[in-house]
Amino acid sequence: MENNKKEESTLVLRKDIYQSNPLLNARKDFDMIAMRIFLIGLRGLNPHFSENDKFFDTEFKEMFIPTSKLTELFGGNTWYLHDLEKVCDKMFRTVVRIRPIDGGFELYHLFRKLKYIPKEGLYIWFDDLLRPYVLDLFQSSGYTKINVEYLFKLSSPYAVRLLELLLQYQNIKLFKELMEIKRKLTIEDLRFALNVPESAYKNRINNFKKFVLDDPIREINTRTPYIVRYEAVKKGRKVVAFEFTMDTYNVPKDNKDDCKVKNSNDAIRTLCSLGFAERDARAIFAKCQDIADCFSRINRAQAVLARSKKPVENKLGFLREAIEKNWQVVRKANTESTRSRKATGAKENSREVDSFDNSMMTIGQILESTFSKQLPKPAKDELLEECQVIKIGKKEISYKLAETFIKYIRKEEFLDSIKEYLREYKMSVEKFIEICEKHGL
Repeated sequence: MENNKKEESTLVLRKDIYQSNPLLNARKDFDMIAMRIFLIGLRGLNPHFSENDKFFDTEFKEMFIPTSKLTELFGGNTWYLHDLEKVCDKMFRTVVRIRPIDGGFELYHLFRKLKYIPKEGLYIWFDDLLRPYVLDLFQSSGYTKINVEYLFKLSSPYAVRLLELLLQYQNIKLFKELMEIKRKLTIEDLRFALNVPESAYKNRINNFKKFVLDDPIREINTRTPYIVRYEAVKKGRKVVAFEFTMDTYNVPKDNKDDCKVKNSNDAIRTLCSLGFAERDARAIFAKCQDIADCFSRINRAQAVLARSKKPVENKLGFLREAIEKNWQVVRKANTESTRSRKATGAKENSREVDSFDNSMMTIGQILESTFSKQLPKPAKDELLEECQVIKIGKKEISYKLAETFIKYIRKEEFLDSIKEYLREYKMSVEKFIEICEKHGL
């Protein structure tokens, strides 16, 4: 009976969290468990945004999260409990390092108290000195609002921090209009904000890109509705920064976030928020392996819909088919399955190929929308009915085909297919670009 009362008196964990921008950019020495505990604490706060606010937290209070809720937030298992004391001990002693705009540094402890009682729950109490950064935000030099649902889908601290840094620019008017976010970060800024040790990946930029950027970005692109890419910025031959671009066209609007379905999992609630009836949402979920798989399918289905060049009248029917058949936004090379599909004449998921970019589509499929005909083999470019040709090596390629290829290369689309095609000409993409530029392409 006491446990039930305790559960009922637990604070409400809000879906949105707020941090002042100096704290968001600060260096935090967190592993994934520590990161989630910090985010859970932020979810329990009701910040003061302006002098006109009537309802807000006037001070930090002790917050309680029952073990059942904590376990749910950690993916439904208790693996985190084995390291919880060690993690909380480190968090209690750790300081966050803030860089003020005018230089120097500021160091702050995060918590006044961290306490865990087995089979009961976790108590969190923030340090009072943190008030200007998470509570009294009307006094801060800007703050950022983030839907914490997306952060909790990630398992890498680098992925969480990178997504936070990019979302800091989400309310810039131009970026909202373009439905994309751009931010340039120097390697020094990334090391500081992502807490990458100075000795790690030193003079090994490829390893830095793989472990600090590529792997975390792959996780963001797979598990959230955001799509991130980046380009290296060089000074001479040395990489000094990276410019990130994050597409936000696939992020649900705020008015679609709420769902009336109760006593159900987040995936079903998300399906309902897209417009599906609860019965249909449960039927769709039954086709998925688990909640994580369902979220991945939902994200990919929405991306397929967003990229469709043909008008989609029945969007719910389109999304349902895409989720249930697990359509892929980018399909990796799979020549055996492609041959098998051609051999059997199978037409399943043909709509999938028409509706999104595919990194290993055949050259014929790439050109179909441009020329309305298939290109059987590289040696028969004359089927494109183009008289003008360009020499690449000892062979020739039609001017129109070269023009199409260079367009997709610059957009970084279909690169695997184009490389495969150029291999028959013993030509690299770089050399091909050089030849095309000489012909004014």
